[in-house]
Amino acid sequence: MNKIIPLKEARQKFSTLVDQADRLSERFVVTKNGTPRAVLMSAEEFESWLETLEITSNPATVEALDKGLKEAKSKKLSTFKDVFGEEQ
Repeated sequence: MNKIIPLKEARQKFSTLVDQADRLSERFVVTKNGTPRAVLMSAEEFESWLETLEITSNPATVEALDKGLKEAKSKKLSTFKDVFGEEQ
């Protein structure tokens, strides 16, 4: 859940907010004059969002993921040996 925090308060508590974002995976929406202006989140979560955006922006990757999910649901699974020709 996002926590909304005014810029003035965010400045005063910045170190604590960074710690909470990092350790507790909290997100803070920083507002200026009541309008959202920035978001503070952990670097790990940010990297995860970037990876997700990269994957979902590639139609071929999305198609491959969809195909794999459909095959898994229909129990059309392959073993490591089937795919790579050798034991794992």
